[in-house]
Amino acid sequence: MSSQWAIGSLFAIAVLCFPNSPAQNNPSDQNDVFANKAGSATFPFEMSQGEVIVPVSIRGSRPLRFVLDSGSTRTLIDKTVAASFGLKEGKAGSLQGAGRGPIPIHALQNLDLQMPGLETKHYDCFTIDLTPVSKSVGTQEDGILGYSFFARFVVTTDFETKHMTVELPNAFKPPPNFEELPLEIRGRWAFVKGELAFSDSVTVQDSFFIDSGSSDAVDHPIVKKLKTQTAATSGVGLGTPVEGALALATFFRIGSFTLKGPIVGCCGATDATSRMIGTEILRRFTVVFDYPSSRLFLKPNRAFGQSFGTLPPASGKQ
Repeated sequence: MSSQWAIGSLFAIAVLCFPNSPAQNNPSDQNDVFANKAGSATFPFEMSQGEVIVPVSIRGSRPLRFVLDSGSTRTLIDKTVAASFGLKEGKAGSLQGAGRGPIPIHALQNLDLQMPGLETKHYDCFTIDLTPVSKSVGTQEDGILGYSFFARFVVTTDFETKHMTVELPNAFKPPPNFEELPLEIRGRWAFVKGELAFSDSVTVQDSFFIDSGSSDAVDHPIVKKLKTQTAATSGVGLGTPVEGALALATFFRIGSFTLKGPIVGCCGATDATSRMIGTEILRRFTVVFDYPSSRLFLKPNRAFGQSFGTLPPASGKQ
Protein backbone atom coordinates (compact mmCIF):
# COMPACT_ATOMS: atom_id res chain seq x y z
CA MET A 1 0.00 0.00 0.00
CA SER A 2 1.33 3.38 -0.80
CA SER A 3 0.15 6.88 -0.26
CA GLN A 4 3.07 9.12 -0.20
CA TRP A 5 2.48 12.79 -0.87
CA ALA A 6 1.52 15.46 1.62
CA ILE A 7 -0.87 16.90 -0.96
CA GLY A 8 -3.17 13.93 -0.50
CA SER A 9 -1.46 10.56 -0.12
CA LEU A 10 -1.27 9.10 3.32
CA PHE A 11 -0.57 5.35 3.32
CA ALA A 12 2.48 3.17 2.93
CA ILE A 13 3.75 0.32 0.82
CA ALA A 14 3.88 -2.98 2.68
CA VAL A 15 7.19 -4.56 1.75
CA LEU A 16 7.38 -7.47 4.11
CA CYS A 17 10.57 -8.29 5.99
CA PHE A 18 9.45 -11.34 7.93
CA PRO A 19 11.54 -14.32 9.03
CA ASN A 20 10.06 -17.72 8.27
CA SER A 21 6.93 -16.14 6.80
CA PRO A 22 4.13 -18.68 6.38
CA ALA A 23 3.40 -19.63 2.79
CA GLN A 24 0.37 -18.10 1.16
CA ASN A 25 -2.56 -20.40 0.58
CA ASN A 26 -3.00 -21.94 -2.86
CA PRO A 27 -6.22 -20.52 -4.37
CA SER A 28 -7.35 -24.04 -5.31
CA ASP A 29 -7.27 -24.98 -1.62
CA GLN A 30 -9.35 -22.04 -0.46
CA ASN A 31 -12.92 -22.20 0.69
CA ASP A 32 -14.86 -19.08 -0.27
CA VAL A 33 -18.61 -19.09 0.31
CA PHE A 34 -20.86 -16.74 -1.68
CA ALA A 35 -24.48 -16.03 -0.83
CA ASN A 36 -25.46 -16.57 -4.46
CA LYS A 37 -24.70 -19.61 -6.59
CA ALA A 38 -23.06 -17.53 -9.32
CA GLY A 39 -19.90 -17.12 -7.26
CA SER A 40 -20.01 -13.33 -7.01
CA ALA A 41 -20.90 -10.60 -4.53
CA THR A 42 -21.56 -6.90 -5.18
CA PHE A 43 -21.65 -4.31 -2.41
CA PRO A 44 -21.04 -0.58 -1.86
CA PHE A 45 -17.74 0.87 -0.75
CA GLU A 46 -16.77 4.26 0.64
CA MET A 47 -14.21 6.66 -0.79
CA SER A 48 -12.26 8.47 1.93
CA GLN A 49 -9.16 10.59 1.30
CA GLY A 50 -8.65 8.79 -2.00
CA GLU A 51 -8.88 5.34 -0.40
CA VAL A 52 -11.39 2.57 -1.13
CA ILE A 53 -12.95 1.54 2.20
CA VAL A 54 -14.54 -1.92 2.18
CA PRO A 55 -16.88 -3.32 4.89
CA VAL A 56 -15.23 -6.41 6.41
CA SER A 57 -16.36 -8.38 9.45
CA ILE A 58 -14.44 -10.78 11.68
CA ARG A 59 -16.27 -13.45 13.65
CA GLY A 60 -19.63 -11.87 12.87
CA SER A 61 -18.60 -8.43 14.09
CA ARG A 62 -19.93 -5.07 13.01
CA PRO A 63 -18.56 -3.96 9.62
CA LEU A 64 -14.94 -2.88 10.03
CA ARG A 65 -13.20 -0.38 7.74
CA PHE A 66 -10.63 -2.12 5.53
CA VAL A 67 -8.68 -0.37 2.78
CA LEU A 68 -8.63 -2.14 -0.59
CA ASP A 69 -4.91 -1.90 -1.26
CA SER A 70 -3.29 -3.50 -4.30
CA GLY A 71 -0.02 -1.91 -3.14
CA SER A 72 0.12 -4.04 0.01
CA THR A 73 1.89 -7.38 -0.22
CA ARG A 74 -0.05 -8.66 2.81
CA THR A 75 -3.47 -8.40 4.42
CA LEU A 76 -3.13 -6.43 7.66
CA ILE A 77 -5.31 -5.88 10.72
CA ASP A 78 -4.94 -3.16 13.31
CA LYS A 79 -3.46 -4.68 16.45
CA THR A 80 -6.08 -3.13 18.74
CA VAL A 81 -8.88 -4.54 16.58
CA ALA A 82 -7.24 -7.97 16.57
CA ALA A 83 -6.91 -7.89 20.36
CA SER A 84 -10.57 -6.97 20.75
CA PHE A 85 -11.51 -10.24 19.02
CA GLY A 86 -9.07 -12.26 21.10
CA LEU A 87 -6.92 -13.09 18.08
CA LYS A 88 -3.57 -14.56 19.09
CA GLU A 89 -0.47 -12.94 17.57
CA GLY A 90 2.38 -15.12 16.35
CA LYS A 91 5.95 -14.40 15.27
CA ALA A 92 7.19 -10.83 15.16
CA GLY A 93 8.50 -9.21 11.99
CA SER A 94 8.52 -5.86 10.22
CA LEU A 95 7.42 -4.14 7.03
CA GLN A 96 8.66 -1.11 5.14
CA GLY A 97 6.26 1.82 5.01
CA ALA A 98 6.15 4.66 2.50
CA GLY A 99 8.40 6.53 4.93
CA ARG A 100 11.73 5.48 6.38
CA GLY A 101 12.13 2.86 9.07
CA PRO A 102 10.69 -0.61 9.75
CA ILE A 103 7.15 -1.02 11.10
CA PRO A 104 6.65 -3.88 13.61
CA ILE A 105 4.07 -6.55 12.73
CA HIS A 106 3.00 -9.95 14.08
CA ALA A 107 1.70 -13.01 12.26
CA LEU A 108 -1.98 -13.88 12.52
CA GLN A 109 -2.81 -17.20 10.88
CA ASN A 110 -5.90 -18.83 9.41
CA LEU A 111 -8.33 -15.93 9.72
CA ASP A 112 -11.79 -15.87 8.13
CA LEU A 113 -13.22 -12.61 6.76
CA GLN A 114 -16.81 -11.72 5.91
CA MET A 115 -18.09 -9.16 3.41
CA PRO A 116 -21.64 -8.58 2.17
CA GLY A 117 -22.59 -11.76 0.32
CA LEU A 118 -19.20 -13.45 0.87
CA GLU A 119 -17.26 -15.37 3.50
CA THR A 120 -13.62 -15.79 2.49
CA LYS A 121 -11.56 -18.12 4.65
CA HIS A 122 -8.07 -19.09 5.77
CA TYR A 123 -6.00 -15.93 5.45
CA ASP A 124 -2.52 -15.58 6.84
CA CYS A 125 -2.64 -11.96 8.03
CA PHE A 126 -0.47 -9.68 10.14
CA THR A 127 -1.27 -7.25 12.92
CA ILE A 128 0.03 -3.69 12.76
CA ASP A 129 -0.56 -0.40 14.55
CA LEU A 130 -2.68 1.60 12.09
CA THR A 131 -3.10 4.54 14.49
CA PRO A 132 -0.69 6.80 12.52
CA VAL A 133 -2.64 6.16 9.32
CA SER A 134 -6.02 6.75 10.97
CA LYS A 135 -4.74 10.04 12.38
CA SER A 136 -3.40 11.08 8.97
CA VAL A 137 -6.68 10.49 7.13
CA GLY A 138 -8.86 11.66 10.01
CA THR A 139 -10.97 8.50 10.21
CA GLN A 140 -10.69 5.02 11.72
CA GLU A 141 -9.07 2.37 9.54
CA ASP A 142 -9.20 -1.16 10.88
CA GLY A 143 -7.31 -3.18 8.30
CA ILE A 144 -5.95 -3.53 4.79
CA LEU A 145 -6.97 -6.03 2.10
CA GLY A 146 -3.77 -6.77 0.22
CA TYR A 147 -2.33 -9.25 -2.25
CA SER A 148 -3.79 -12.39 -0.66
CA PHE A 149 -7.29 -11.03 -1.36
CA PHE A 150 -6.60 -9.94 -4.94
CA ALA A 151 -4.92 -13.27 -5.73
CA ARG A 152 -8.12 -15.21 -5.00
CA PHE A 153 -10.67 -13.24 -6.97
CA VAL A 154 -11.49 -10.99 -9.87
CA VAL A 155 -12.25 -7.63 -8.26
CA THR A 156 -14.24 -4.95 -10.09
CA THR A 157 -14.15 -1.45 -8.61
CA ASP A 158 -16.74 0.94 -10.05
CA PHE A 159 -15.53 4.32 -8.81
CA GLU A 160 -18.53 6.15 -10.28
CA THR A 161 -21.26 4.15 -8.51
CA LYS A 162 -18.94 3.22 -5.59
CA HIS A 163 -19.74 -0.47 -5.84
CA MET A 164 -17.33 -3.40 -5.80
CA THR A 165 -17.90 -6.85 -7.27
CA VAL A 166 -15.89 -9.86 -6.09
CA GLU A 167 -16.01 -12.97 -8.30
CA LEU A 168 -14.45 -16.37 -8.45
CA PRO A 169 -12.07 -16.50 -11.43
CA ASN A 170 -14.04 -19.29 -13.09
CA ALA A 171 -17.24 -17.21 -12.80
CA PHE A 172 -15.74 -14.10 -14.41
CA LYS A 173 -16.46 -13.15 -18.01
CA PRO A 174 -14.54 -10.25 -19.57
CA PRO A 175 -16.91 -7.28 -19.70
CA PRO A 176 -17.81 -5.67 -23.04
CA ASN A 177 -16.47 -2.20 -23.93
CA PHE A 178 -13.51 -2.50 -21.56
CA GLU A 179 -9.89 -2.33 -22.65
CA GLU A 180 -7.80 -5.30 -21.54
CA LEU A 181 -4.20 -4.72 -20.49
CA PRO A 182 -1.60 -7.30 -19.41
CA LEU A 183 -0.39 -7.32 -15.82
CA GLU A 184 2.99 -8.46 -14.65
CA ILE A 185 2.86 -9.83 -11.10
CA ARG A 186 6.22 -9.23 -9.41
CA GLY A 187 6.79 -9.87 -5.73
CA ARG A 188 3.05 -9.72 -5.01
CA TRP A 189 2.74 -6.40 -6.85
CA ALA A 190 0.90 -5.90 -10.15
CA PHE A 191 2.62 -3.78 -12.80
CA VAL A 192 1.20 -2.25 -15.97
CA LYS A 193 2.93 -0.41 -18.80
CA GLY A 194 2.49 3.36 -19.00
CA GLU A 195 3.97 6.50 -20.54
CA LEU A 196 4.67 9.91 -19.00
CA ALA A 197 5.45 13.14 -20.83
CA PHE A 198 6.52 16.54 -19.49
CA SER A 199 6.60 20.02 -20.99
CA ASP A 200 10.40 20.10 -21.21
CA SER A 201 10.42 17.36 -23.87
CA VAL A 202 11.02 14.58 -21.36
CA THR A 203 9.14 11.35 -22.07
CA VAL A 204 9.45 8.06 -20.21
CA GLN A 205 7.91 4.64 -20.81
CA ASP A 206 7.99 2.30 -17.85
CA SER A 207 6.20 -0.33 -15.78
CA PHE A 208 4.08 1.18 -13.00
CA PHE A 209 2.80 -0.80 -10.08
CA ILE A 210 -0.89 -0.34 -9.36
CA ASP A 211 -1.60 0.96 -5.86
CA SER A 212 -5.25 1.31 -4.94
CA GLY A 213 -4.15 2.25 -1.41
CA SER A 214 -2.57 5.48 -2.61
CA SER A 215 -4.35 8.73 -3.41
CA ASP A 216 -1.48 9.82 -5.69
CA ALA A 217 -1.94 10.07 -9.44
CA VAL A 218 1.48 8.94 -10.66
CA ASP A 219 4.90 8.55 -9.02
CA HIS A 220 8.17 8.27 -10.96
CA PRO A 221 11.84 9.08 -10.17
CA ILE A 222 12.18 11.06 -13.42
CA VAL A 223 10.80 13.99 -11.39
CA LYS A 224 14.17 14.30 -9.64
CA LYS A 225 15.78 15.24 -12.97
CA LEU A 226 13.28 17.94 -13.96
CA LYS A 227 13.97 21.64 -13.63
CA THR A 228 10.28 22.29 -12.95
CA GLN A 229 9.99 20.16 -9.80
CA THR A 230 8.44 21.43 -6.57
CA ALA A 231 9.57 20.27 -3.10
CA ALA A 232 7.18 18.02 -1.18
CA THR A 233 7.08 15.55 1.72
CA SER A 234 6.61 11.86 0.99
CA GLY A 235 6.02 8.79 3.11
CA VAL A 236 3.22 10.36 5.13
CA GLY A 237 1.37 7.76 7.20
CA LEU A 238 3.53 4.79 8.19
CA GLY A 239 7.23 5.38 8.77
CA THR A 240 9.22 8.61 8.98
CA PRO A 241 8.43 11.13 6.20
CA VAL A 242 11.10 11.69 3.56
CA GLU A 243 11.74 14.68 1.35
CA GLY A 244 10.55 14.40 -2.21
CA ALA A 245 9.35 16.42 -5.20
CA LEU A 246 6.35 16.98 -7.46
CA ALA A 247 6.03 17.98 -11.10
CA LEU A 248 3.17 18.58 -13.51
CA ALA A 249 3.14 16.17 -16.46
CA THR A 250 1.76 16.95 -19.89
CA PHE A 251 0.05 13.57 -19.95
CA PHE A 252 0.04 10.03 -18.62
CA ARG A 253 -0.94 7.26 -21.04
CA ILE A 254 -2.15 3.81 -20.03
CA GLY A 255 -3.26 1.54 -22.85
CA SER A 256 -5.06 3.74 -25.37
CA PHE A 257 -6.15 6.22 -22.68
CA THR A 258 -4.39 9.58 -22.33
CA LEU A 259 -4.94 11.60 -19.15
CA LYS A 260 -3.82 15.20 -19.38
CA GLY A 261 -1.99 17.14 -16.68
CA PRO A 262 -1.46 14.67 -13.85
CA ILE A 263 0.71 15.63 -10.86
CA VAL A 264 3.69 13.26 -10.62
CA GLY A 265 5.47 12.58 -7.34
CA CYS A 266 8.88 11.29 -6.33
CA CYS A 267 10.08 9.39 -4.36
CA GLY A 268 9.25 6.83 -1.69
CA ALA A 269 11.59 5.41 0.90
CA THR A 270 12.57 2.52 -1.40
CA ASP A 271 13.07 2.18 -5.14
CA ALA A 272 10.10 -0.18 -5.24
CA THR A 273 7.77 2.67 -4.28
CA SER A 274 8.99 5.07 -6.94
CA ARG A 275 7.04 3.97 -10.06
CA MET A 276 3.34 3.82 -9.26
CA ILE A 277 -0.19 4.81 -10.23
CA GLY A 278 -2.76 5.45 -7.49
CA THR A 279 -6.43 6.21 -7.12
CA GLU A 280 -6.20 9.72 -8.58
CA ILE A 281 -5.73 7.84 -11.87
CA LEU A 282 -7.79 4.75 -11.06
CA ARG A 283 -10.92 6.64 -9.93
CA ARG A 284 -11.38 7.89 -13.50
CA PHE A 285 -12.21 4.33 -14.62
CA THR A 286 -14.17 1.28 -13.73
CA VAL A 287 -11.27 -1.05 -12.95
CA VAL A 288 -11.26 -4.84 -13.08
CA PHE A 289 -8.32 -6.46 -11.26
CA ASP A 290 -7.87 -9.99 -12.59
CA TYR A 291 -4.71 -11.16 -10.83
CA PRO A 292 -5.40 -14.89 -11.41
CA SER A 293 -5.16 -14.32 -15.19
CA SER A 294 -2.68 -11.40 -15.01
CA ARG A 295 -5.08 -8.95 -16.63
CA LEU A 296 -6.41 -5.45 -15.98
CA PHE A 297 -9.60 -4.12 -17.57
CA LEU A 298 -10.35 -0.38 -17.82
CA LYS A 299 -13.38 1.61 -18.89
CA PRO A 300 -13.41 5.43 -18.49
CA ASN A 301 -16.14 6.97 -16.37
CA ARG A 302 -17.46 10.53 -16.11
CA ALA A 303 -14.46 11.60 -14.02
CA PHE A 304 -12.02 10.74 -16.81
CA GLY A 305 -11.57 14.31 -18.07
CA GLN A 306 -11.50 16.03 -14.68
CA SER A 307 -8.58 18.30 -13.86
CA PHE A 308 -5.78 16.99 -11.64
CA GLY A 309 -5.39 20.43 -10.11
CA THR A 310 -2.21 22.47 -9.71
CA LEU A 311 1.06 22.01 -7.88
CA PRO A 312 1.09 23.10 -4.22
CA PRO A 313 3.52 25.77 -2.97
CA ALA A 314 7.10 24.56 -2.77
CA SER A 315 7.12 24.33 1.02
CA GLY A 316 7.26 20.56 1.33
CA LYS A 317 4.28 20.73 3.68
CA GLN A 318 0.59 20.84 3.19
